[in-house]
Amino acid sequence: MKKSVLLIAVALVGSMSTFAQVKFGVKAGLNLSGATAKADDKKVEGLKSATGFHIGGIADISLAENFSLQPGLIYSQKGFKFEEPFDGPGSQTVTMTSKMSYIEVPVNFLYRANLGSGKIFGGVGPYFAYGIGGKVKFAGLGPIGDLPGMDDYFSNRKIKFDGKKLSETATAEEEKEYFKNDHYKGFDAGANVMIGYELKFGLFFTANYSLGLTNGAVEDKASYKNKSFGISVGYMFGGK
Repeated sequence: MKKSVLLIAVALVGSMSTFAQVKFGVKAGLNLSGATAKADDKKVEGLKSATGFHIGGIADISLAENFSLQPGLIYSQKGFKFEEPFDGPGSQTVTMTSKMSYIEVPVNFLYRANLGSGKIFGGVGPYFAYGIGGKVKFAGLGPIGDLPGMDDYFSNRKIKFDGKKLSETATAEEEKEYFKNDHYKGFDAGANVMIGYELKFGLFFTANYSLGLTNGAVEDKASYKNKSFGISVGYMFGGK
C-alpha cells in the first residue's frame, strides 16, 4: 500500500506535462485531529482532539478557466487524546495522547473567483495516505502500586503501521511483546474539502477538513477512522 501511495504521487507529477499551465507551491500549517473508533462493535466515547502539523509541496494544474486540479505530497501528523479515570492507589485521570505520522497525497479539484486583490477558492477531492510511524504517550499518572500489568499498560510506546494482529494462539510472552507497540493498518484514504484565499504575488491561506473512510484497526469487531481540521499558509511559484 505504501508503494501505491507513492505511485499515485509519481503518476500525478508525470501527467503534468500534458496540461497547459502548471504551478508549484509549498505549504505548512497546523492540524487539529481526532478519530472515530469502535471496540467490540461499540463506539469508543471520550476521544478528544490532538494537535499536530503538516508540511509539503503541491502542484496546481489548470484544467479550464477558474478550474484546476491540485495534487500534493504532504507529511501530516494526526491522532487523538483520551482521558481515562484510573481507580488505583490515589485515584487519578490518565491522559493518553496518540500521534501518528502519515505521508499523504491529497487530490483536490478547485474553483477560483476574483475577490478583492486576490482570489478566493474552494475545493473537494479524495486523499490517500500511508502511516510511517507514531508514538503513544501517557501523562498525569502517579505511582500505581503493585498492580500486575499496569506498568506495561501505561508505558509510552511506539505506533507501528504493520497491520499485525495478535494471534489467538499467542503465548503469554508473545502477547506481552505484541502490546509493547500499538498496531494499525498502514493505508488510509478519505474525503477532503477546503477553502482558501490567494494573493496576486503567490501567498495563500487555506483551511481544510478531511474525513477518513478506511478502517485502520487490526482487531476483529474494531474500527478506527481519522478526521482532521487543518489551517495552512503557503506560497505558489510561477508556472510555465
